[in-house]
Amino acid sequence: MPVAVSLMLPYLFGLGGLLLLVSGGLENRKLAGSNHSAMQGLAACLVFGVLINHFLVLLLSELVLSLLVGCTLSMVTLVTLIVIKRTSLFRVSWLLPSLLLYVACLYLVTSGPVTGWDARSIWFLHGKMIFYNGSVDAGGDWTLPSIVFSHTDYPQLVPILAAQVASVAGYWNEYLPKLSLVALLLPAILLLLSTLGRNWRHIVFLLLPILFTGPWLNNGYMDGYLALYAGFGCFFLGKWLDEGKQLDLATGLLSAGVVLHLKNEGLLYVLILSALFCLFLLYKRMRLVSLNGRWREGGVIVSIVISGWILWERKKHLFQLKNDLQLGPESIERVLHRLSEGSLTVILKYLYVVDNINLSLGIFLLSLVYKTWKKERPGMGVLLCGFVAVIYFAGIVTIYLATPFDLESFHLPTGDRTMLPVHIMLLAASYSLFVPCEAKAEASSDGSTPQLR
Repeated sequence: MPVAVSLMLPYLFGLGGLLLLVSGGLENRKLAGSNHSAMQGLAACLVFGVLINHFLVLLLSELVLSLLVGCTLSMVTLVTLIVIKRTSLFRVSWLLPSLLLYVACLYLVTSGPVTGWDARSIWFLHGKMIFYNGSVDAGGDWTLPSIVFSHTDYPQLVPILAAQVASVAGYWNEYLPKLSLVALLLPAILLLLSTLGRNWRHIVFLLLPILFTGPWLNNGYMDGYLALYAGFGCFFLGKWLDEGKQLDLATGLLSAGVVLHLKNEGLLYVLILSALFCLFLLYKRMRLVSLNGRWREGGVIVSIVISGWILWERKKHLFQLKNDLQLGPESIERVLHRLSEGSLTVILKYLYVVDNINLSLGIFLLSLVYKTWKKERPGMGVLLCGFVAVIYFAGIVTIYLATPFDLESFHLPTGDRTMLPVHIMLLAASYSLFVPCEAKAEASSDGSTPQLR
């Protein structure tokens, strides 16, 4: 493996380090306060780096130019962090395990070629087009009739990373571009580990998401990563509503940003999450303490996420890329027709039984019953995760009813992966039931108090 390719994560961390420079709430001592905070901080920086890199490529279009600008920005940021003595960011005590996790992720991702049909014909085909043309515009090839099947309107976060990896290496094959998945897998594992905190008894909540998404993390599909980051977005934003830690706010927003740039379903998720998050903020307005301008990092993250989305939407408009689901006013007639012929019952039965929504829903309900029996009131995080999961599920079902394609041959067979976000969000809701107890224990041990109550 070329040395330059192995520097992908330091490059992304350097870009993500900008979050530490512009943030007033993510103080260095807070990140270094505990191992799980350090892991969460490292993951947040890596994810922010991925989003910054995505923004730069869409803004500048050319791969080489965007890499040069990105490398310069990354090195300047790393030097600045060292000069201002944020050296505890590089503690060996947690950096070494991160490197070991990196090696494990490399093995998991690159142990086989890109195999899935959608992976080969959508995301990595797009990456190959970007690589050989040296530009995200792909020389205008997005408009070729021969690749209409490839969903050219899909977001380009992973294809851009794959093209950059191949560009630095100097060639394209079916293994090396999969390194782009490591940029999402490593932060995801770090975030899973960070959620355990000091209570390792809850390791089951770490194992369950891996069991649900495991097969979808190394085959080149985006569904596993979309599910994990959808769960992180709900969980950490809900945790911020309950505890008020700025790192949780940043992590939740970053995770939602990744979801937006992975698949078209990400837009549905972000709209639902944004609406519910704003409603919960309005509900808590009388209990919010003064944040003293600490919305800065949130504003920076949202600006980067929205800017990347706007840039890709502009390119889609330029190349006249359309979604094949044909959603619009005419969809209402299709929905009514399918409702009249009983398709809703077929869809719900298939998703609930065949795709095992009953399993994750059962775990959530059992956890809720247990906490009710313990006479413990669920926090905002539980409600946020649960509501987003239910409404997202309803949204996917509505899309199934509205599209022109045959349900039994086209949509329902893919339910095992389109339902992954629902599974993970319900598991996040289950785990959120246990988080307040840990938060109180940690607050009492270090003498701190939650900012939001």
